[in-house]
Amino acid sequence: MSDRNNGETRSFLKWALSLICWCGSLGALTFCALGLSTFVAPDYWFTDNMSFFLRQLLAGGFVGCLAGLVGLLMRHRFAILYRLTWALAVIALVSLTALTGARTLENVADTEALQTGELPVKIISINIKHLFLGDETLATFLEQEKPDILVIQEALWWLQERRWERLGLPVGGAGANGFPSNLKVGAMGSLVVYSRFPILQDKSHVVEGDLHRGSKLIHDPDRELLQLKLETDAGPFDLMSVHPDSPRNHVRWLNKRLYFDTADAIMHELRETGSDPLIVIGDWNSSPWSARFQRTLAQNNLRTAYPGGWPQTTRFFFDYRLHWILGAPVDQFAVSGNVRVLSVSTGPDIGSDHLPLIVDLALPRSNAN
Repeated sequence: MSDRNNGETRSFLKWALSLICWCGSLGALTFCALGLSTFVAPDYWFTDNMSFFLRQLLAGGFVGCLAGLVGLLMRHRFAILYRLTWALAVIALVSLTALTGARTLENVADTEALQTGELPVKIISINIKHLFLGDETLATFLEQEKPDILVIQEALWWLQERRWERLGLPVGGAGANGFPSNLKVGAMGSLVVYSRFPILQDKSHVVEGDLHRGSKLIHDPDRELLQLKLETDAGPFDLMSVHPDSPRNHVRWLNKRLYFDTADAIMHELRETGSDPLIVIGDWNSSPWSARFQRTLAQNNLRTAYPGGWPQTTRFFFDYRLHWILGAPVDQFAVSGNVRVLSVSTGPDIGSDHLPLIVDLALPRSNAN
């Protein structure tokens, strides 16, 4: 009886291990297929959104291929089919890794040291998710970093005003607690820019999103784009603060695409009418591996860079401690060719569900200076 039980146990373990190996190979093939879809069919809602999860899909594919490797040492009822499935998973993983690496290197600028005569500019971009701008943690962070320009998304400005008024403090807090002295609030109160440089011109562009959701509409589909021209002793430069809709469903994905089209048109006009340096920064609600994001960079001759040379999580879900697993890189910047990138990094958890994006740039001196 004991030998029979031992035999049944061994048989069950072999069956269970075989099942795990099959699941690993099939899972790896599925993960990699989802990741590859963002390169093969980038102009669809589902496949474009797969670009947000390429790191997780690559990790799942790698683990699955490792589990499938163990299965090569076992006997299977369908041995040839198993080997073929595992080989396809490995090929898909290698292909996805190569495509992701190549996409990461698209339109990327090398980080360099500041050169004599250039003007260093530190810009911090934060989606504060309605966090009070007078928050002590945020103020401590800004006092430490001392940004020249602070770009904020999801400010909900009317609520910020109410909080300052209830506390008996100056509305906006410009020039104190690490906030630069010049302030501009977008027409919708979502985008806010603080700058130590004087603001020569400003314009809010409201991109009207699709309202075709009837009573199920649970958010405002309209988004703004804030366009500024700032003056420095190195000459003027253009700054664009962006925050398109989050593509959580097909309609909102279309709203985001419309926003990108509008931003492209504005950038094209800036290129046609002048040659001032251009900096575009904010919560793009887009992965850097998205073909649409890279298309905007390419057609506007813009470059970007990533912390440590690789896109890092800036938007996390549930808990900061899980940001590597449940998070995505959505906060980006892009600069014209006459702006050099000195460094890029992410800041600490300041109470929002986004991490600050910290960018150090070098502006050229104009001939007049």
